[in-house]
Amino acid sequence: MKCNNCGGTMRYDVASYGLVCDFCGSVKPLHRPEEEVVVGEQDFNSVARDAVTDWGTTRRLVTCKQCGAEMLYDSDQMSAMCPYCGSAIILTAGEMNSGIAPGGIIPFTTTREDVEKNYYKWNKFAFWSPESFRKGKVLGNLVGVYVPFWTFTADTFSTYKGNFGYTTEYNTGDGIRRDTKWYNRNGIVDKLINDVCIGGSRRFISNKKLNQVVNFRTDEILPYTPDALAGFAAEKYTIGMDEAWEMLKPTIRKKIEHAACVNERADCYNDLKISTEYGNIKFRYFLFPIWLAACKYKGKIYYVVASGHDNRGLCDRPVSAAKIVLIVLAILAILSIPMLFYIVMAIYSFIIQNSFLLG
Repeated sequence: MKCNNCGGTMRYDVASYGLVCDFCGSVKPLHRPEEEVVVGEQDFNSVARDAVTDWGTTRRLVTCKQCGAEMLYDSDQMSAMCPYCGSAIILTAGEMNSGIAPGGIIPFTTTREDVEKNYYKWNKFAFWSPESFRKGKVLGNLVGVYVPFWTFTADTFSTYKGNFGYTTEYNTGDGIRRDTKWYNRNGIVDKLINDVCIGGSRRFISNKKLNQVVNFRTDEILPYTPDALAGFAAEKYTIGMDEAWEMLKPTIRKKIEHAACVNERADCYNDLKISTEYGNIKFRYFLFPIWLAACKYKGKIYYVVASGHDNRGLCDRPVSAAKIVLIVLAILAILSIPMLFYIVMAIYSFIIQNSFLLG
């Protein structure tokens, strides 16, 4: 984004929670979470699935030739590093279909320096890793990227039929005994499913590290502004709205099953059949900040994943063969001391006995 004061390029500054011009120092503040600005949801059934909507600024869609990641970059950026594999990529001219524009965003609130500082803490006890890796000397390619997420809210009306268990506890004198009686029940349950969330990146949908560092409340999502993207890449969603909704249905069913169990005042259930109608489905597509580093170390890639929202982070680590050899030798040496003592005493005893016989 260009500065209104001098025409220079503005970048997002985590510390000031706004855009800062590198040339004249002008600051454009953005919305803060404590302002409690409401991020509106969109109607699921009225949105065109293949619509190309305005991101508010020109972005370039680039596919990394090395790993296939699809990323959106600033239009005036000429080159970048892929956050997923660390490969250098050249951005080509022209804007392409970037899909539905996000309606919300959680801006970066942790800096690159914060991640580098935390990296030492995460690896403080990673004794098995090489010192050059463990002490953070591989974080030179740390890249900030926005990862896509979907949330859905819906009214559900379900009919159910199944077995519900009612547990009674008895004190037999020898301990507590639990007896569960089962009854076949049927009924209806009316439940609001509110803000169920799922990632929009196929690359990260089953990534345990990403899912462990992503932590937020939906009231922390701010209205989307292209200003917050200045200087950062954004991954284009590879799991669309329809697919995301279908992928969430097993999670929604679990919530409805639990609601039916509560409705019957039961302790447990099985063989439950449910028919559900969905209404007033709303969705929200937003971006979550992630710091990534694809650390190349002796021909292999080790990933560092850190939240741009708080101090959570995880990383893969190589194992130092030299340290393992030293530890094994040390253990063998320690274990050998009693054995060596036994051998010395046996030899000494043998000499004493033979000296007595010979004497």
